[in-house]
Amino acid sequence: MPPPIWLQRMFLVTFCLFCMVIGMALVTLPWTPGWFEQGSVERWPWLQKILQQGFIRGVVSGLGVIDIWIGVQEAVQYRDQR
Repeated sequence: MPPPIWLQRMFLVTFCLFCMVIGMALVTLPWTPGWFEQGSVERWPWLQKILQQGFIRGVVSGLGVIDIWIGVQEAVQYRDQR
């Protein structure tokens, strides 16, 4: 027996918002000035140097775009299970 319609729709809204927020953060975060300059990788300068490369920033931003696309795709293809 499928869950009630209101619960299915609430899950869809929550999932889509989650994907959109995480995706937008992944798209913008690598291009901000504070991208891992301080924080958890501060004691590993070699890792900071790797994270500053344009290729790595592009990969992270690409994952963000994919995450946004997943949220939009779920919203577009949603069908109620009765």
